[in-house]
Amino acid sequence: MEEKQYYKEQRISSSSLKHFEQSPSLFKKYLNQELEQWSTYFLDKGKQIHMALLEPEEFKKNYTVVNFETPKSEQQKQFCEDYVKLPDKMLDDKTLLKAYKNNYKTGKNDEKILKDAETLKLKLAPYIEYLEKRKEYKDILSWVTWTRISDLKEGVVKHKLAKELMADEELDTKKIYNELIIFWEDPIHKLPCKSMIDRLVIDEDKKEITLIDLKTANTFNKFKDRCRDFSYFRQLAFYWYAIQWWAINEAKINIDDYTKKTYIIALKTTDDAEVKVFDIRDVHLTEGDVDMQLIMGNIAWHWENDKWEYSRKYYTGDGEDEL
Repeated sequence: MEEKQYYKEQRISSSSLKHFEQSPSLFKKYLNQELEQWSTYFLDKGKQIHMALLEPEEFKKNYTVVNFETPKSEQQKQFCEDYVKLPDKMLDDKTLLKAYKNNYKTGKNDEKILKDAETLKLKLAPYIEYLEKRKEYKDILSWVTWTRISDLKEGVVKHKLAKELMADEELDTKKIYNELIIFWEDPIHKLPCKSMIDRLVIDEDKKEITLIDLKTANTFNKFKDRCRDFSYFRQLAFYWYAIQWWAINEAKINIDDYTKKTYIIALKTTDDAEVKVFDIRDVHLTEGDVDMQLIMGNIAWHWENDKWEYSRKYYTGDGEDEL
């Protein structure tokens, strides 16, 4: 299942829980595809870093870098645009002449105009390269972004635990799943759910199942507070329900036979591009599970009663809401 299809599925995701916290009506809009999800998907810096680490071949297909300056005048910019759009680049002299004449008035003959056009094309070559590549890739990354991503990839390789967790040597007894999409049913409320797991490693020899989630941040200060502020513990608890369903229904394994491990690989996206690995303990997952079940219980009420304009408390009480 392609990731684009994942976003089309009208199911509850961990990110949709954040919308429900704001209001049931916003959650319903998210569920009904009334909020934009896919169009900004490839432009998200976090996704770019995820893809570079988890799907390097896909990253190469979707992104490239061009170090260019935008033309200083509108005429120069339009000259480049016209040159790229005009057909038949095999007749380059003809194309250059037409692009130049479209944007500059001159009394020179074609030979002199062509020389000026060639000079301008050479001067603006990086921008022309950008325009040509823009048609082939989802996004053209700046040199700064490209360098930052490269530094983070190198930082993962240098970090002893991150390197181990991201190692790709798949064996007969070790299965690795990156960007694993799971469509599942919540076992308590029977609600349709979906998850996209960054990385899942199943080691038959060690009898371990390891959930690895990548997070980007501009600082590691008070990272535990960040986990709570951004509901990382709840997200990971949500993922473990998805993995439980997947293990039973698709992988056909008894998850109770395995030790469960959970890690966040945190990637600092500032100039130092630091990498840290955080061990997410059962106490953190329990905290996230309590938070998740409270929200899922409320969603289940709205789902059953098909009332979304206000909160459950509004409908069952006198109309007040808690701060």
